[in-house]
Amino acid sequence: MISVVLWKWGRKYENDHLVRMQSMLSRHLKRKHRIVCLRDQPRGVPDGIVGVPLPPTFPGSAMKCMRRLWIYSPKAASLGDRLLQLDLDMVLTDSIEPLVDRPEPFVIWKSDSNVVHGYGYNPSVILMTPGARADLWNTFCDNPQRVMAEADAAGWWVKVNSDQAVMSYLLAGQDVPCWTAEDGIVAYRIIAGKHGQRGKTLPAGVRMVSFHGPRDPSSSELQEKSPWLAEHWR
Repeated sequence: MISVVLWKWGRKYENDHLVRMQSMLSRHLKRKHRIVCLRDQPRGVPDGIVGVPLPPTFPGSAMKCMRRLWIYSPKAASLGDRLLQLDLDMVLTDSIEPLVDRPEPFVIWKSDSNVVHGYGYNPSVILMTPGARADLWNTFCDNPQRVMAEADAAGWWVKVNSDQAVMSYLLAGQDVPCWTAEDGIVAYRIIAGKHGQRGKTLPAGVRMVSFHGPRDPSSSELQEKSPWLAEHWR
């Protein structure tokens, strides 16, 4: 069984995002799964979702999404034997069975989210067996300030990209199992432009749309510009 791992803290996202993700998963992930939400207030999650307290503070975890690096820790095995991490603002538009039907211990989305390198290993979508890349976790925890400084100097923009920057830096030059746009994971701005000005049609073959950055699928403005969004964000 796959444990779908979601993260929620602060007030950027409300429980409505959890409900919609639960609904999308019910339509597009038919294999047996459960949904786990790591959050600062584990009580009060919607029925059918398991609320789990955020992991204890660790070095560097206070910066933006850096706390999500904990998923690389062997302790993440407490969430399940196989984990699928998703951003709460991902929109599922078709079956994701081909995405999760991967045998590798670790798979990550390789997006276009860094202009210096032309790509980034994007934690918006990760499939992994807990502990599979504990080497990355250990390297970071040994000296988080050094790793973050080196990642920043290498052009991964830690202050902007947080956990993505650290992992992209540590994974650079390795043969990393990944998904790309050819697998059907794309960013909304690639489909529709920065402000949704050209997104009336959803391209064929898209399975997930990422709204990383300031955009949010709950925006009525974006739903008006991209009619397909309201069809799937439900």
